This record gives sequence, C-alpha cells and structure tokens, in this order.
Amino acid sequence: MPLRVMIVEDEMLLALDLEDMLLDAGFMVVGQATDMDQAIALAEKAGGQIDVAIMDVNLARGSNGVETAGALRTRWNIPSLFVSGNLDEVARARAQQWNPVGFVGKPYSEREVLSSLNALAA
Repeated sequence: MPLRVMIVEDEMLLALDLEDMLLDAGFMVVGQATDMDQAIALAEKAGGQIDVAIMDVNLARGSNGVETAGALRTRWNIPSLFVSGNLDEVARARAQQWNPVGFVGKPYSEREVLSSLNALAA
C-alpha cells in the first residue's frame, strides 16, 4: 500500500510541485493544506489515515508548522517531514519534540524528499 502523504505548504506552486513529485514516485497524496486549520480539517476528514505530513515551518494566516506538526502528532500520531527554508536551530529544536521524520531545507532536491519518505515506508 502506498504511503499516504499530506502536504502542508502555503506556497501553491511548491505544493503542486511536491504533489506531482510524490504521485510520480508512487505515493498517495491525501490533500493539501495552507495553514493549521486546513491541516487539522484534512486529517479529521481522512480519519487520521495519513502516514506523514510534509510540513513547512511558516504557514498561511500566521500559522506555525511546528505547532501544526504537534497537533497532528498528538491527535493522530501523524509524523512530519519538515521541508522549509526556515530551519534554523531554534525551529529544529522546537520541532524535535514531535519526533519528526526529518528536515529538508529549501530549495530541496527531489532525491532528499523521496529518500526521507522511502526510509519511513521501509
């Protein structure tokens, strides 16, 4: 069964690029969210049946990806793979408490993202 992935990214072009890349690699994209409220609504709609969330740190409407990752991990045990250009030491330290799959900086390579997800699927 393919890995079920949620994309939490407020830049639409990046989200679409990620979705195309994931679909081409055989993953199932459950949906996209641009902020914390949308991510929680998407997880609720999916009944928590999501294997991983690809998470940006800065989201739309002032949302924070680390807080969003915490809500997803706490409520549904959904881990996050942080893919962001804002991965300073403070953000990484705050994100570590939610036991993320990993961290990939932007601009990212397809190989970096897919290898992190493939390690989770193995």
